[in-house]
Amino acid sequence: MAKHQCIPWAAASKTTNFFVRGESKVLQMNAELGFRRAERPTWWRVWMGLLILWALFAALGTCFNFQLDAVRGRPISWFQSVRMNLVGYGIWAMVLTPLVLFLCARVPPVRKHWYRFVSAHVVSMAAVLCIDVLIKTLCGGRVFTNLSPLPFAPQFRRILFSEAEADIQIYLMVAVIGYVVAYYNQLRSQEWHQSELETSLVRAKLQNLKMQLQPHFLFNALHSVGALVNTDPRAAQKMICSLGDLLRISLAGQDVPEATLRSELEFLELYLDVQRVRFQDQLITEIDIAADVLDARVPYLLLQSLVENAIKHGVARRSGCGKVEVFASRESDTVCVKVTNDNGVSHYEREQDRLGIGLDNIRSRLRILYGVQGRLSVHELTNGKFEVVVRVPFRPEALAESEIKAITSVA
Repeated sequence: MAKHQCIPWAAASKTTNFFVRGESKVLQMNAELGFRRAERPTWWRVWMGLLILWALFAALGTCFNFQLDAVRGRPISWFQSVRMNLVGYGIWAMVLTPLVLFLCARVPPVRKHWYRFVSAHVVSMAAVLCIDVLIKTLCGGRVFTNLSPLPFAPQFRRILFSEAEADIQIYLMVAVIGYVVAYYNQLRSQEWHQSELETSLVRAKLQNLKMQLQPHFLFNALHSVGALVNTDPRAAQKMICSLGDLLRISLAGQDVPEATLRSELEFLELYLDVQRVRFQDQLITEIDIAADVLDARVPYLLLQSLVENAIKHGVARRSGCGKVEVFASRESDTVCVKVTNDNGVSHYEREQDRLGIGLDNIRSRLRILYGVQGRLSVHELTNGKFEVVVRVPFRPEALAESEIKAITSVA
């Protein structure tokens, strides 16, 4: 166990080392980037996927046509089989599929305008069929070895009736794939939008709680200064300087919901310096933080709020000396923080009166940040002490930074 009594404070320029800067901005930028990607049209990706499917069909068709014509006694060369299937499936892959997907993108399946949807696809289906038949007619027997030489009109009519059923089925298949992908894309956009709204709501709640906490902390600190202005002006001046450092540090971490226990401990030492000026020898502190939890992440201003509550309801209400003890250790996958103080109030005081704004604020933030894994409990011990225990999931600083880098790399 590593014991900390008084950690010296360097210049105010080191305040940037207290908190992980920009974490919330990184998460917000990645959420917005993901939302834009969900909204971006993906029709070209659908086309690329269908190109692979058409290439597979062309390869299979080449083998089947070569073997089938050999069985029928009309063998053809591999070159003829490859050419015939490349042209046949290439018409759909390079010409007709983009047309069908283009129409799917422009005519969504809306129940209110079903007649427009049906009529558009009927016209499109007829146009696709005519284009396919026209190209095959122009190619004729030079490409398709199963076609006998006929004039243009009879050949067009023959291919039209022989290809109509297959073309309609292929058209419907491509259209269904297009609409399924479009529906999935829309659903993903809605999920991103809902996730962004939930993230914004949680961020707003946390920011509101922090805005509630900072004026409360400032009011109590100013109250301590006011108590010394007349009795000890020099001590009041020293306390004002320390208070300025505290406010500068708290503003430096206003964009992050969490900080490491190490940075929280350093902030706590500054706060205790202010309180020692006020209470002098009346305040006795003991801080015992396990070395393996110094880099664990905890809610912002956790230690300061717990100690402030202990001083307010313990030391400040005692006529003699009062002791505040701070302990932190790891329990399996949980960080346990305990703050104990000599009880300075009636044994029958209600728990809600002991909680006040600071601890009630911590309890709300624990619920938002960790759900059921974050807990705050209060206990009145048999030796006349009062104890507040906070448990949060163990999340080291290195792990948190790797999570941010992983999110950034995926984006």
